[in-house]
Amino acid sequence: MLRGGPSRLSEPDLLTPEQIKAVRQSLKEVLVSHAFAGSKRTQDFLQLIVGHALEGEIDSLRERMIGAEMFGRPVSYDTGSDSVVRVRASDARKKLAQYYSEMKEEKPEVRIELPSGSYVPRFHFEPLETHAPTAPKGFHSVSAELPSPAPYEEQTVASPEAKAEPARAQPKKGIFHAPWVLAGVLVGLVVVAFIAYLGIRQWSSAADAKRGIRSIAILPLENLSGVPAQEYFADGMTEELINDLGQVSTLRVISLTSSMSYKGTKKKLPDIARELAVDGIVEGSVLREGNQVRISAQLIDARTDRPVWAHSYDRDLTSVLAWQGEVAQAIAEEISIKVTPEEQARLARKRPIDPEAQDLYLHGILRLEADDCRSAIDYLTKAIEKSPNYAQAHAALASSYGRMGESGRMPYKEAFTRQKAEAVKAIELDDSLSEGHAELGNTAMTLDWDWPAAAVQFHRALELNPNSASIRQKYAFYLVRTGQLKEALAQMERGVDLDPVAGSTFHAEGFIYYFSRQYDQALAVTRTVQGLKINPPDWSFLLGDIYVEKGMYAESIAEFLKAGNDPYPLGHLGNAYARAGQADAARRIIAHLEEHVRTTGVGRYEIALVYAGLGRKKDAFKWLEESYNAHDVGLVYLKVDPCLDPLRSDPDFDALMRRVGFTQ
Repeated sequence: MLRGGPSRLSEPDLLTPEQIKAVRQSLKEVLVSHAFAGSKRTQDFLQLIVGHALEGEIDSLRERMIGAEMFGRPVSYDTGSDSVVRVRASDARKKLAQYYSEMKEEKPEVRIELPSGSYVPRFHFEPLETHAPTAPKGFHSVSAELPSPAPYEEQTVASPEAKAEPARAQPKKGIFHAPWVLAGVLVGLVVVAFIAYLGIRQWSSAADAKRGIRSIAILPLENLSGVPAQEYFADGMTEELINDLGQVSTLRVISLTSSMSYKGTKKKLPDIARELAVDGIVEGSVLREGNQVRISAQLIDARTDRPVWAHSYDRDLTSVLAWQGEVAQAIAEEISIKVTPEEQARLARKRPIDPEAQDLYLHGILRLEADDCRSAIDYLTKAIEKSPNYAQAHAALASSYGRMGESGRMPYKEAFTRQKAEAVKAIELDDSLSEGHAELGNTAMTLDWDWPAAAVQFHRALELNPNSASIRQKYAFYLVRTGQLKEALAQMERGVDLDPVAGSTFHAEGFIYYFSRQYDQALAVTRTVQGLKINPPDWSFLLGDIYVEKGMYAESIAEFLKAGNDPYPLGHLGNAYARAGQADAARRIIAHLEEHVRTTGVGRYEIALVYAGLGRKKDAFKWLEESYNAHDVGLVYLKVDPCLDPLRSDPDFDALMRRVGFTQ
């Protein structure tokens, strides 16, 4: 390292133009090296601080200023609780050390160092000719007001003030003439070499492991408050982290339902990883005290059961939802996963939220996960009243209304109109919100019958979050409804891959096979789940559909009788009675459905199914027309519903298909 008398960075002769050029060239080599591969944010960080140092802009290398320039923090942000710059600096130091250690015997012309406790880099220059230790003018180590470690002495070149002294021949000592001394030295060298080998091997193994992590499961964060009523908060933070990390397209992230199935489990991490087919596990905890939250998280390489990365975050409630973006970026860089600039921007977005609105939102999404849509709507509506610009709350409210409509718990037009309004509002507030685009895609199908528009929204939603099993499931149903059966099955297979222990995912997969007319495969799905240690869904409706198409009418009727008295199973039960030759029983079902239409507005499409089974086409088309006028959600299955096969040869059926937006 070139050393001299004290000098400030602002002095023009600090580094010669040749040395500045050498630093820039060395920086380029560092940034494209194996050590920095895939760590875009750390590359940007190092490039930023070296650039400012070479320009003499030391004031820009304070933590607060770096946080503002690179991470978009306000200049007045609290650096004590927000460690984003310190984390990035630590990562840069680690990767620089890795880079130079991999060079082995090769000595770089310039060695870039980031001293501990400082954000101002030092540049160590290798002398061109070791026998002529005359240094160029100036002080050639970039320093700062923060303390820096001592320079590397083996790289030191004399300062301008130092006078070269001729090398003196030293008398040879006879220390190696004694055989026992020589043997001891040799043994010592062997031991040192062996220890170095083990260290390099261990480091190499760890590096290979990190590079090999391409799939992750995030286990439910542990509630450390000791208050059971705070479980909703820890679970909500888990869901938000899954959603954020799921935006990294090059990483496979297990979806929420499967992850939450391990809440409170005593299973070992390698066993969980094996069940989910993942390389890494993220686990952690949440401690909430008043308006302060401490969240700790660590990434475990499940193949070795060793930690790869760990960090704690202290936040107040207004900024707690920003932490998962930082975690997602940190994990992606730690395992050298590529994160696109668009994904980085989305993960870094700031979302300050009113704490009370956030609490209501977290309660709402958990009620939505439990399919308690009315309670979810109540919580989410209150959250929006507290914070009208809460995009996630609008998207979740859209989902709640959509479920109410599709399940017949709310009149179709009312539900889907509200769903669309909330989805549009969510996207207006945050166009990068995948859930908002997915909900708008659903309403394009159910409300507008605009199938091309639905495709656009689903594609955008998956582009924003390719790891969302629920969005892939919605997209799969879009594909099967439009007759794209092979593509629908491919999406469901991907959904199962992302949510491998969720009964609801297999349930959806079974219906996709049913609408694809692959009845044996649909039946095989139900049997596969029986062999898995997961909570099975209620198969009665699906089994009833499968059995009736296989001509097993008695078995079908038995299953539908288990499915309850809602219009949907009743309609299919009536169809099964009709096809089994039990016309009187089918007509009794029609009477029940007509009562449902009078009281709830739901059941028109199902009456058409029963009349189709009875062979009464005129009555079937009458009720299909009623369904059209009521915007009955059943019409989205017009193209693929096997129960309507007796009507497909009629020209009126083709006309109805066109009115609902389907093309042949």
